[in-house]
Amino acid sequence: MTTTVKFLNGLRTIGGNIVEICTENARVITDFGLVANTSIADPDEMLAKHILPDIPELFGKKAHRKYQAEAIFITHLHLDHTAALAYLRSDIPVYVSRQTYHLYRSLAAQGMALALNINFQVFDYEEPVRVGDLTVTGYQSDHDVYGAAALLISDGRHFFGNSGDVRLNGPHRSHVDHWMHIFRQLKLDLFMLEGTSFTTNPVEQGVTNTGEQCCLEKFKTALRNSSELIVISPYLRNIERLFELNQAALVMQRPIVWEAAYAEVLRDFYSDIPIYVLADKKGGGRIAEGLIPVTPTVVNHNKRYFCVQNSFERLQFLARFSNFTYLHCNSDPLGIYDPHYHTLTAFLTHHQAALLDIGVSGHATQQEICKIAQVVHAKQTAMWHSFHPERAVEALKQTELNSLLPEYSKEYRFE
Repeated sequence: MTTTVKFLNGLRTIGGNIVEICTENARVITDFGLVANTSIADPDEMLAKHILPDIPELFGKKAHRKYQAEAIFITHLHLDHTAALAYLRSDIPVYVSRQTYHLYRSLAAQGMALALNINFQVFDYEEPVRVGDLTVTGYQSDHDVYGAAALLISDGRHFFGNSGDVRLNGPHRSHVDHWMHIFRQLKLDLFMLEGTSFTTNPVEQGVTNTGEQCCLEKFKTALRNSSELIVISPYLRNIERLFELNQAALVMQRPIVWEAAYAEVLRDFYSDIPIYVLADKKGGGRIAEGLIPVTPTVVNHNKRYFCVQNSFERLQFLARFSNFTYLHCNSDPLGIYDPHYHTLTAFLTHHQAALLDIGVSGHATQQEICKIAQVVHAKQTAMWHSFHPERAVEALKQTELNSLLPEYSKEYRFE
């Protein structure tokens, strides 16, 4: 039996990485994201413009099953790994971890994620899922989103690993250590490893990522040192970080007042903690039972006793406040390359508000990427999910590992 691996997207981009692993009768596709936002709604046109991956049987009016058994597996709930799901016209099963599905359902209920009409299925960590000749096993991992997984795909003779997006400096390092050592024991034929941090110029290998704890400490320092109103803009899908921020603010007697949707999602995961919510008609109307309402007027007259969460979509809401500090925490806009970033900085300048970035990366550093590759020690390590994966390949050469710079649509055959 021959098994083929074909890379369909994401070789020189951050996100949008899609690969298919096939036997004669079965196919597994891992991740299903898009590289950029698009205003095009027609899947056929998106296929023609190479926005969607070249698997037309899953899109458009002529969608059909190409294999007797096939499935899509998602490593985590970031749009650059899931956005193409909105264009699916097939009933192909789409597997996500049980934790990821919980997060998706919670976000969709609050209108914070698109409600998808697709064949969702749930996998539990370390419980293999059979897809014809192939089996897929998800392992709990660590990224800056709840429910992240690394994936192991096997045809019974060959083993293929997909790291998903991963870091070694987060709160769940032990999960990553666990799947790395399992992958090493299996002597993977191919290990697909994200190389996000190699997008920048090579740095000294001793430099490390600051990690989640640094984000939390910067937040507490801002609360401690400022008598002005503190505004924070965190990323909603990192629900564990939201919990830590909420608890730190409560301990410091300066609670975060959340927008209604954020408060509802947070309560869905942590029902037994105090959660303050903005009692503002524009923020969602009726206040759900169990949340602690605070009006903008109360905040405005007690600035040193509150912290306000604000999403970019509601930036103008902050115009009613004066003398505030804005803490950017990995939410939109994502960086200076985002057109919305100028809108944010111009608004803050106009209102004489300070901007502090307390966010930390959810990705492994260059040094950590090399360490992951060395620990797994696959027969071949393919680098992708980076603007410059060749830099990662060059770094791996120094470790004497057999590395691969994948090519689009080339079939890598495993006999």
